Amino acid sequence: MLKRLVIDEGLALGRGLVPWKDTQLLLAPFDPDQPNAFPLVQADLRGRRFLIVTAPFGGFGRLLAQAIVERGGEVGRMVFNAGDLVTWRRPGGLTFRDDLKQWPGKVRELAHDFTDIVVFGEGGPYNQGVLSQIDALSAQVWVLENGYFRPDWITLERNGVNGSSGLPRSAAGYAVPGPELPVTRPVGKILPHHVFNISLYHAVQALGVLAFPRYRQPYTVSPWRQFFGHIRRYFGLATRPKQSCDADVIGGRGPFFIACLQREGDAQLLRYSSYADNTAFLAEVMASFARNAPKDCRLVVKNHPLDPGLSDLEHITRCLAVERGLDDRVDFIDGGNLAQLCRASRGMVVNNSSAALSALGFRTPVKVLGEAFFDFDGLTDQQPLDDFWGAPVAADAQLFTAFRAHVIARSQINGNYHEPRAMRPTAGLVADAFARRPG
Repeated sequence: MLKRLVIDEGLALGRGLVPWKDTQLLLAPFDPDQPNAFPLVQADLRGRRFLIVTAPFGGFGRLLAQAIVERGGEVGRMVFNAGDLVTWRRPGGLTFRDDLKQWPGKVRELAHDFTDIVVFGEGGPYNQGVLSQIDALSAQVWVLENGYFRPDWITLERNGVNGSSGLPRSAAGYAVPGPELPVTRPVGKILPHHVFNISLYHAVQALGVLAFPRYRQPYTVSPWRQFFGHIRRYFGLATRPKQSCDADVIGGRGPFFIACLQREGDAQLLRYSSYADNTAFLAEVMASFARNAPKDCRLVVKNHPLDPGLSDLEHITRCLAVERGLDDRVDFIDGGNLAQLCRASRGMVVNNSSAALSALGFRTPVKVLGEAFFDFDGLTDQQPLDDFWGAPVAADAQLFTAFRAHVIARSQINGNYHEPRAMRPTAGLVADAFARRPG
């Protein structure tokens, strides 16, 4: 039976090959039993000892360890709480129950026993205990993160990601033409698995708090509240009318711009922006929009897909809109097809969200207010926000095509941390990248 998938729209449009409506192809989905799901020759990791400090929620860390061992490497895993303990379930666990003040010294000690240290993301005190002293460590540090080009990619870089990425910060760093792009294997529906893994991790962690009394949360909100928040929001989205997020319905009310929110407390928001939270970001965006946007334009505020729903961002948006005289010109949406919204909009404003990279693929003008490796002349709009609304500038198509190809070649891996069929082959590709990408 033939299975249908959509080729990556940003690739097709970025190259100017075909319009979206003609990019429906019959290709194989991400299948670990399919030829070429793994490289023909696995990397050799003999002599390498990996310490996984933090890993994505769920079982990906365990599968990554297995892939490293299959390639001749050795693996240890830090266990900070009951969630780590339950998801690891293999030899090599290193329990840390000491006070957080002891962690940086422990990292330096462990670095002598390992050649490579792996963290997932940059947020939280345990990741920062590694990343804040990279230059003092004898082991090399790898950072895993969600993909810059989602949903079918994940990120692997040395020493930092996003605002700390080592990728070039100007057009000169992305020679034209770029490297040849690989065929993208779609990874399937991710959100239900991601929500399940997050919720299970938080629930188990909270139940085991007595066994790890000194564990420090990377969040300001308790795991129980996040657990119930994710569950409540997920089922709420499943029952919400789809028309509320439909790009055609929104576009029928008039031309619009998109403002993308980020997950409250995320490192992207806290480390790489001047805003303490989404409310501060929205306040500045709406104030500028009220003063300078054409009167026939609307502002669509799009919630982050993994927001736990602990703050009533819709209510906050409504209040800010009323305060600025925009109560009839602002829509808040939770969900929706980002690709369709990008194609229908006049432009997008972000703090530093990777949603901007999807927009750039459709030549939707993007204004970045935070710190992002992709915020430079020729790619994003460099004029002040007040001027953006009246004359938004789209990315140079040729530059974006080269940029995308270079970023994928240097930092991206086709796969996902949560979709069950994709997890094992993704772990194998990450293990191979440890050997093949520059150290």
